[in-house]
Amino acid sequence: MGRCIDSAVRQTYKDIEIILINDGSVDGSAEIARSYADNDSRIRLISQENSGVSAARNKGLDASAGDLITFIDSDDHVEDDYVEYLMELLEMNGSDIACCGHGDTARDDPPRLIEGPEECLKEYLTTNEIFASVWGKIYRREIFDGIRFPEGKRFEDNFVLFRLIDKCRSITIGYLPEYHYLIQSESFVSGSYSKTQLDIIDAMMLQRQFIEERYPALIPHANARVVYAANRCLVKMADSDVYDMDCIDKIRPLYKEYGRDFLNGTSSRSAKDFYKVARISPKLAMRFYKSLSK
Repeated sequence: MGRCIDSAVRQTYKDIEIILINDGSVDGSAEIARSYADNDSRIRLISQENSGVSAARNKGLDASAGDLITFIDSDDHVEDDYVEYLMELLEMNGSDIACCGHGDTARDDPPRLIEGPEECLKEYLTTNEIFASVWGKIYRREIFDGIRFPEGKRFEDNFVLFRLIDKCRSITIGYLPEYHYLIQSESFVSGSYSKTQLDIIDAMMLQRQFIEERYPALIPHANARVVYAANRCLVKMADSDVYDMDCIDKIRPLYKEYGRDFLNGTSSRSAKDFYKVARISPKLAMRFYKSLSK
């Protein structure tokens, strides 16, 4: 946590408000955060009972006073010019969201401008350029009007990002590696399978419904994302040596209804091969995946 806060404090753009949310921590994080707040007037510490990531993000949004918003997860850290770089991207084209590079997305390319909500949503649905995480981005505050994270859900980013993008006149994508994401073995993304893994399917179905109502031309891409989520659940079960019939019963009709669009979409050949096996036998697909990952 200290590394995360240090990286926020060191920002080259100084006129910032740093809101730290203590989500019922019992590991000493609150004391660490308090020591930072006592020594930097830009830092505000807000404590709440353990309520999860969505509640913490919502608390920070409601408490913030700035015209721009960015998120940094407590296990991650950013470059010293993270805010300055994102603000430059945002103002370069008058965009509503700007993204920076991280991990595999980082490269030495000039920034890209995506204009119009439909084109932005198409980019989001079909590439990893506008990646499916709220961190690593800066937002104009007004696009959060009427939008908050769903409390009690995993994969909370996937429930809100498509709605935020719908409000964008444009998005500027930068590629400098300004955000550093730490993968933890028991995080929501990489931890063991549980039934809450199905939240990713709920998020993609909600996204699909939204796309169907507003952007009919993008329906095939939204359908493909539903199958992607179903595949992800099977892979997570395989990694955890679990076979959850509730999950299988949920994904079978999705494979049948949306599979063609997944095969015609932008996913990798290996993902499509996995799907071809899974639509016949989810259990066989899991074995197939396990054999390849050894």
